[in-house]
Amino acid sequence: MRSLYNISLYSMLLLGMIAVELSETVNAQQTPRKLVPAGSYHSVLPEVVGEPVQVDSFYMDETVVTNEQYVKFLEEHPEWRRSEIPPVFTNDGYLREWDSDLNPGYENLGMNRPVTRVSWFAANAYCAAQGGRLPTLNEWEYSAQLLEFANEAEANKFSSKLISWYSGIDVNNLPEVGSTQIETTAGVKDQFGLIMEWVDDFKPIIADELSLDCGTVGRMQTLGSVYSYAASIRYITRMSFNAKITTGMVGFRCAFDQPAPASQNTQVETL
Repeated sequence: MRSLYNISLYSMLLLGMIAVELSETVNAQQTPRKLVPAGSYHSVLPEVVGEPVQVDSFYMDETVVTNEQYVKFLEEHPEWRRSEIPPVFTNDGYLREWDSDLNPGYENLGMNRPVTRVSWFAANAYCAAQGGRLPTLNEWEYSAQLLEFANEAEANKFSSKLISWYSGIDVNNLPEVGSTQIETTAGVKDQFGLIMEWVDDFKPIIADELSLDCGTVGRMQTLGSVYSYAASIRYITRMSFNAKITTGMVGFRCAFDQPAPASQNTQVETL
């Protein structure tokens, strides 16, 4: 059976051991987390089982991880610095634009701008250090659809802007986090208009059968919604990645499971 991410078994085992170690520490500078309520959404992927897709409630970072926050992570976990990270976890573009291991060059990149050129492995490690994980594809997409528009015309206008943005993300002049003025009803910011983001299962099983071209996008499900065509572009772009890739257009945020109700956490001793 083919691997979901084309990642070797050795890589996964090693990442798992590192994640266990990282989960014992929590970065002091946490991003505020927003509760995304349970619900459902329609996926643009063809032949999705169980449509509409049901998503349990979870927490997600209000904004994406910044350069400053990532520096603090590297200070606590030197094994993920540019000069130390094992090649199995990234390519040679990892944090390529930084001045040094712990200096992004804030005069150019900015403290409060999203960290990019981070591999899927490194993003996973960061989230593990916060006691979290990368959001699943369904969690991210469901959250992104929790937007409100005054009318259909406003929704279509937003959709057109999304398509233009995906066609030309300016990786050399990324805005600060929280600056897009795009916020979901759950309070999650910048899922559009800033950068693309890693998700845990970024490469579904059908990914190897798809390529980023107009014909493929046209064959994906169009739901007549604000998200259909733009979402298709987003899905297929992510599918073209591999776990070691680093690019200036991709950053990440973390997700967290909602704690179980107190009644489920309580163990009653039998007298």
